[in-house]
Amino acid sequence: MKSIQKTKDWLEMALDDMDDAVSDLGEGRYPSSVFHAQQCTEKILKSVLYFFGVVQGKTHFPSDILVGDVLNNPETLRELTLSKDAIGFLLSMADNAAYIEKQRSMPRYGWETRDRIIKPSEIYDEEKAEEIIGRSRTVMSAAHDFFAAFGIVDLEAVLERMGRCLKR
Repeated sequence: MKSIQKTKDWLEMALDDMDDAVSDLGEGRYPSSVFHAQQCTEKILKSVLYFFGVVQGKTHFPSDILVGDVLNNPETLRELTLSKDAIGFLLSMADNAAYIEKQRSMPRYGWETRDRIIKPSEIYDEEKAEEIIGRSRTVMSAAHDFFAAFGIVDLEAVLERMGRCLKR
């Protein structure tokens, strides 16, 4: 069953994370900016899953669920009767999110090797953080256009906020 309220809630939380990602980037906190961009992206995809009524337990890889349970499931796609544009938006979200999700816990814990832990500050610099935030913005833009196409009154305010965020 679709949940417009939970869709909206996930989008609002995602926007808060994007605000944090941009702020952290500006302050030179690159690992933290990547972490918040990753959180933003996960929450946007979870909003899409709730919109479709595809609700599974907690996951840090919602792109796998979107691809496996929606995009690669002909029966589900037939039931949803999505336009070609809508499918394109979903593919863009899934592709960019999969890349971001591969960061996993590195923005918080670094990367443990046999001899040492490579700290997050050694992994993420301004360029890498900007790339990941850019991909997260791409996910947000696709989600904005995806949801806007449905004209759901209950999502208008959050879509407006997303539009403002994307223009910054």
